[in-house]
Amino acid sequence: MRKKLGIWAETFAILRPVCVFLIAIAVVAVAMAVKGWQTASFMLAGVMVLMGILLVIQVHRAVYFLRRRSEMIRQAATQAERHYVDVLLRVIRAVEAREKYTGGRSERIGRLAERMARLCGLDEEKCALMKVGGQLHDIGLIAVPEAVLNTPLRLGAAEFRTLQQHSTVSYQVLKPLLSLQEVLPAILHHHERMNGTGYPNGLKGDQIPLEARILAVADAYDAMTHDRPHRMAMTAAEALKELLRLTPAGYDKACVEALAEAVNLTAQEQVAENTPVAAETPAR
Repeated sequence: MRKKLGIWAETFAILRPVCVFLIAIAVVAVAMAVKGWQTASFMLAGVMVLMGILLVIQVHRAVYFLRRRSEMIRQAATQAERHYVDVLLRVIRAVEAREKYTGGRSERIGRLAERMARLCGLDEEKCALMKVGGQLHDIGLIAVPEAVLNTPLRLGAAEFRTLQQHSTVSYQVLKPLLSLQEVLPAILHHHERMNGTGYPNGLKGDQIPLEARILAVADAYDAMTHDRPHRMAMTAAEALKELLRLTPAGYDKACVEALAEAVNLTAQEQVAENTPVAAETPAR
């Protein structure tokens, strides 16, 4: 219904100057009738009405055709973006599969970010975007040398500056995708900290988008609960305790609480999936 109304609105917008012209002709026809040229004025009026009807039909068809072409182009662009996202996800999975420490990381963070977003009250469309954003947020790590990523030693100042660039690189890589515009700030700012000590812009508190605060907690939790070259993984309880210790200076407390609820729900689902269904006792 909205599309039809839009087509008619565009049609009349184009016809507005034509209508002014037709009104002018009508005035001329009336003037001719007043002077006694009734036959000529009637003929002119008839021709004017016919021209107006034909013009309206032709313009309406042209606008409808243009709108249809525009919709087809939009759908093609959306399909191209989905293909681009799929390619990027495949690249990330291939890169993660090369390292035992990172396998499946993007998928886990995407699912966790989606669940946390839902618990934080975001709408379903934004939650779905948070899942994709969580899966793609570290695409910029491809630009960081493996020696920096996999070092078992503490990073030096120069190495840390190199690592810090990855969130900006991720943002730049994903910026052309119109479908991800709403979560791009989360991808850019997921390493900001509530006290302003994070990067890349040193934002603090509510200056940090909620989506970025959610993604920061999901990212930190996944890193804590999986092995890294320089340390062993924490348990889920240990990681939650550490994240709570780091609030409110580092992380948003509300997001950490949402994480705790999400982790609890995930654990319950896993238990339910692994629990064998008891066989029904046959009726006697």
